[in-house]
Amino acid sequence: ALPISPGQSHSIFDIDVVVALLRQENAKDVCVIRVPFEIKYTDYFVIVSASSSRHLQAMAQYALKVYKHMKKRNDPHVRIEGRDTDDWMCIDFGNIVVHFMLPEIREMYELEKLWTLRSFDDQLAKMAPETLPEDFIFGLYTEQKSLEEDIKPTGNKLEEC
Repeated sequence: ALPISPGQSHSIFDIDVVVALLRQENAKDVCVIRVPFEIKYTDYFVIVSASSSRHLQAMAQYALKVYKHMKKRNDPHVRIEGRDTDDWMCIDFGNIVVHFMLPEIREMYELEKLWTLRSFDDQLAKMAPETLPEDFIFGLYTEQKSLEEDIKPTGNKLEEC
């Protein structure tokens, strides 16, 4: 049996099933993030809020129950983190990773920003520093100035101090 690798979802437990079951269980603020293929960890991160600890546990248990019912022999075993916590649980279904969180924990960790701003950061890195506002390039100017101070001109040559 070959394990399912990201990008090769052969399971009938797919993202549509996950979103449908979460909506059925009254999940709040369902966020689905398509993970870039080059990361090769999973295909999707799903982040949902629960209205209470009990609701969080019930959604997670229902997702596990549906997965076990639908899984094929070659589908991976799930991995669960945060089983003993009241405010967060993460279930790794292989091609889909679901984070169940209470709203205050979700706000604190801001996973959506972590996984969606990556491409924005890449775009910023490609921009010339002169075109960025000063607060975006904190440290760049001071590093450059420090470097210039360390190299002092002496005649036609530069010498390092």
